[in-house]
Amino acid sequence: MNEGAYGKTLFVEGRYFESMEGHYETLGLSPTADDRTVRRTYRRLSKEHHPDQGGSRAEFLRIQDAYEAIVGEQAPDVTDPARRTPTYAPDDEEFEPGHESLTVDGDDLRLTLSGLVQHVSLERLVEDEIIASTDRTIAFFRVQNTGDRPLSWEGTAKTSFIGDDGFLYQGSNIVTPHADRLPERWCGTDVAIEPGLALDAVVIAEEIPDDVTVEKVMYTHRTVDETGDGAHSGGETERYLFELRPLVRERLDRLPYRR
Repeated sequence: MNEGAYGKTLFVEGRYFESMEGHYETLGLSPTADDRTVRRTYRRLSKEHHPDQGGSRAEFLRIQDAYEAIVGEQAPDVTDPARRTPTYAPDDEEFEPGHESLTVDGDDLRLTLSGLVQHVSLERLVEDEIIASTDRTIAFFRVQNTGDRPLSWEGTAKTSFIGDDGFLYQGSNIVTPHADRLPERWCGTDVAIEPGLALDAVVIAEEIPDDVTVEKVMYTHRTVDETGDGAHSGGETERYLFELRPLVRERLDRLPYRR
């Protein structure tokens, strides 16, 4: 095997390989940059150089290779979140709600609350700087369309957090500008779900005082009735209520994904 170094590039058996220092240079970073900085820089550069946006495919692949070499994981998809399809067939997923999850079945939905974390920094969720009060309560849902027609998931507008102070707190759209930085598969926007498909959804609460504990989470869904002439009219309102007793609340108090 013949090896030679060309600057920051290694030549091995007829192929060129970037050294680790070269990978950092590709991202414009110092070798002392932490993983969080690498991830944020990767997302910015890969979007700038994405072939769908007129960028160079070769440069885009170099950026991906650099990220994967430094962080040691597959580079995340940076496709425009408005174009990707966050829903999936639940039978194809390794998902079994454990004892820590709560599930409520309705006429159209099977809704599982798989996490409820209070007073967590949103920068832990989206790996980005958010110029606002960033300690919020976050609910994580698995939403499955069990009906026979498409439905719309509207988590922000239709989720309520009920505190032990007796007040009802609504969802917040604070993460909407950062939706593409949510962990893979998790969605923070409104989504249409076809029959039989599921969605992993994040709902951020508006600001809740530090001394208030969330005791209940409720999602309100309006069913759709089909009239005889094929038209649709508003049906009944279904309320999916999750009561968070102390032990249940404790089991749900963790982020249901790994970085």
